[in-house]
Amino acid sequence: MPSRKEVKKRAQPTGATASRPAAAVPWGLLAAAVAAILYLPALANGWVWDDSILVASRGSGGAAGEGYGPVAQLLYRLEWLVAVGEPAFFHFTSALLYAVATWLVFRLARGLGAALWLAFGAALLFAAHPAHVEAVAYVSGRPDLLATTLALAALAIARSAPVCAPGGCRSWRVWPAYGLLALAVLSGEVALVTPVALIALDRWGSPRVTARGRAPLYAGFTAVAVAGILTRLFDRSFHAATVHAGVPPEAAWRAPLLATFDYLRMLALPTRLSAIRSLGAHEASDGGLLIASVLSIVAVAAFVFWRRRDPLARAGAILLALPLIPALPLPFFQGAYVEERAVFFASVGFVLLVASLLAWLADALPAGRRAATAVTLAAAAAAGFGTLARIPAWRDNVSLLQAAVLAAPDDPETYYRLGQNHYALGEFDAALVAVNRSIALDSTFVDAHHLRTALLSHAGRFPEAEAETRRSIGLDPRDAVAWANLGDALMRQGKLPEALEACRRAVTLDSTLAGNWYNLGVALGSSGDAAGAGEAYRRAIAIEPGHVAAWNNLGAALAATGRLQESCDAYRRAVALAPGSVESRMNLAIAYIRIGDKADAMRERDTVRRIDRAMGFKLDEIFRSIGSPPPR
Repeated sequence: MPSRKEVKKRAQPTGATASRPAAAVPWGLLAAAVAAILYLPALANGWVWDDSILVASRGSGGAAGEGYGPVAQLLYRLEWLVAVGEPAFFHFTSALLYAVATWLVFRLARGLGAALWLAFGAALLFAAHPAHVEAVAYVSGRPDLLATTLALAALAIARSAPVCAPGGCRSWRVWPAYGLLALAVLSGEVALVTPVALIALDRWGSPRVTARGRAPLYAGFTAVAVAGILTRLFDRSFHAATVHAGVPPEAAWRAPLLATFDYLRMLALPTRLSAIRSLGAHEASDGGLLIASVLSIVAVAAFVFWRRRDPLARAGAILLALPLIPALPLPFFQGAYVEERAVFFASVGFVLLVASLLAWLADALPAGRRAATAVTLAAAAAAGFGTLARIPAWRDNVSLLQAAVLAAPDDPETYYRLGQNHYALGEFDAALVAVNRSIALDSTFVDAHHLRTALLSHAGRFPEAEAETRRSIGLDPRDAVAWANLGDALMRQGKLPEALEACRRAVTLDSTLAGNWYNLGVALGSSGDAAGAGEAYRRAIAIEPGHVAAWNNLGAALAATGRLQESCDAYRRAVALAPGSVESRMNLAIAYIRIGDKADAMRERDTVRRIDRAMGFKLDEIFRSIGSPPPR
């Protein structure tokens, strides 16, 4: 009978007899190389979605604007300093991190006793999984990738035999693990579960490690996580989530279960893009979907119970369940309804569960090893093609939204966002098609009506724009934007009394919008009230000092009331705000002529000619029409 201090033998490797550690290294590196090669096409992708924050802040933001991730932000900033805003460099960094994460998954599987072929298969499936595209091909999706890679590295050190053995830990050798965990926690909140994962892996992984002598290590990991939580709480930029985007308030209690089902489905059958996903009212009230969510969780639990003697299954359950918690729409966590990048850490557990199933197949069937290997390679190949098909979706916003529309053809919000991006790119016909589809799906979508009004006005279809604004007002009579749009559409048709009334109504409903005051100024000016127009433009400028059109029109209103010097000052401000504006420079040149300043008028005329030669000649004609020859 063994003594109480005798340590049990390590469990046999899963799947088959493991080969020597030295022989495993090339296979781990091969899996990492596959991960990097798969994402070479992402180097051609640009800035997408929240990347605009990163660009505007010169590397100080990103989806690091969501939640709290100072280490991720620091890495962004360093990359910006090196690459001067070149997105390919950022994508290269993400691909490199992904390769490291894949190697760590291979090492984790080997450490749990998996045979070489099985560990390589798990790492290969991880490398090829399409659900990882958002975390790797989207620059602002990197916090989850970075946090997971650092957390896996910390776990690898903490679980390695030279650092900790059943008899205790050599504390000086675990400091790198503490450091890596600290960096992980400060990269993304998913890493906060790492201390619990370490304890669970020690208890239920392989080899099983007794808690004796491990208390200092557990305490150190927990202290790092607690420090990360406190740092978040005391940071002014951090706001604990209580309401999650895409989740109706009445469905808050169902959302975590439904999101869990969506995440499991995403991992098992990654057939669609889930980057822009919200919980629709029909889904939130669907009792069948709620039952399916519960059954999916029960099915995973049943599989783990069936394979409970396999360390891969036990470790897979731990690393699937724990990292899903911060990804769910739960109070205080930033996890939205469904974000593919949020499931990156949990996918480690998923591939370990798949590896456990493959190990069973290898043991249960004649020539099972060959069959399992063939299944693994086929699944990895299929997943790899899925990944390559998804990467182009992250090329730009329109590509992303087009993919999202294909994934969720009944979501009016996605069509609306697609229309917005087409509009911003000047693709007005495509924008109108998208917004029409959005309204067809949800006729009460007020913002979509606003966008359609803008598109119809741009196309010169003012009667239709008027009808569209009236539909918006019918949906919400207190919508100030709709009243302002109505005023604009009426002015374009020469219906000045009605336009003036609509613009005044917009200002009454919301006097904090510069656009409402600007539209009122235009209506007053068109009605012959130059003084009133000037006052409205001043109110717009007080709200938005950089409103170029308001400064420009203020100059015209002041000129109409004979205040020529003040008119010059307003035009100068407009030119300072928009040096490339031909209209503002022409107005300033004319104002100079009227106050007798021919030298400054000539300078502005020459600048207009450099910007637009034809407009320079037109300016000369204007000089002649007002009785002043062009300055020489």
